[in-house]
Amino acid sequence: MTQVCSLPSSTADVNDTYNNKRLPKGIHIVGADRESVSKVGGIPKSEGHSESQNPENQALRAASDAAVQPATDADRPRQGTPWGYIFIQHMSAGKFEEKLNTLKLEGGFKPKCFIHRTIQYKQKSNGKGVMKEEKPTVSGLVFLQGETNQLKSFLMHNFPQYYLVNDCSTGKPASIADSQMRPFMKIMEEEPERVTFLRDPFVKFAKDHVKLRVLTGVLKGQEGYVVRILRDRQLVMDLGGYAVAISNVHLEDFEIAE
Repeated sequence: MTQVCSLPSSTADVNDTYNNKRLPKGIHIVGADRESVSKVGGIPKSEGHSESQNPENQALRAASDAAVQPATDADRPRQGTPWGYIFIQHMSAGKFEEKLNTLKLEGGFKPKCFIHRTIQYKQKSNGKGVMKEEKPTVSGLVFLQGETNQLKSFLMHNFPQYYLVNDCSTGKPASIADSQMRPFMKIMEEEPERVTFLRDPFVKFAKDHVKLRVLTGVLKGQEGYVVRILRDRQLVMDLGGYAVAISNVHLEDFEIAE
């Protein structure tokens, strides 16, 4: 990530608000010092202390915001084939993937599969030495790339015991944009400890939180709510109905997405 360290930051204070919702503390939000954001007591910043009206300070803030341009449609990843997912007991996920890889379909549809694994080492039963063991990082979830109708048909003909998981907010099979899955898979492969699947539905986090869009880093273009979880400000995203928290985002730049 590239930061402009020589210019003052527009880090939002915990008392900044937008549409009667509090902005997260310690997060750099581009344009957070404009009139659309209110200060304590509902006083617009344009009516605040005279320092904000100083032409030199205004020029510095403008240069700081210009250094990180808001995301445009051209900047955001192009939409590819979406993803759905099924739920399998983690002990069976490996067998499913093995069968999928060996499945021979002449001219038929065969989805790409994503099951992230982590390597764990445990002591051998005889107490001599250790053994390597691979386990799925996200227990039970197997992601498949394809249109919903394609995935339904594929499972019905080849794995009839499995069904696509529904998005709890729509009641229909979850469909995750490829532009959202790609950064999620990259983080899962390189830094899986940053990812936490939450029990609460995503819609719960909309209350009292402002939706933000990431402008920098691997998550550029993704939207969600910055929420304090386990003493860390994390980006909570909607992943096919699941609320997924991504940690270590406090150095990224954001813009208001509402």
